[in-house]
Amino acid sequence: MWPFSRRRREEEHDHVVKRFVAGVIIGGAIASIIGKRLLEQHEHEDDERRKK
Repeated sequence: MWPFSRRRREEEHDHVVKRFVAGVIIGGAIASIIGKRLLEQHEHEDDERRKK
């Protein structure tokens, strides 16, 4: 019997899935911040147009 255990293939797959999920979460957070700023900017521009 071999004294060292082999690495399972599932662990490598789990690592990829965890990285993907983390990337989606971080990307979603960045997109929401950028989207919020863009909406605020457009609202500000619309308010200036209405004042004229």
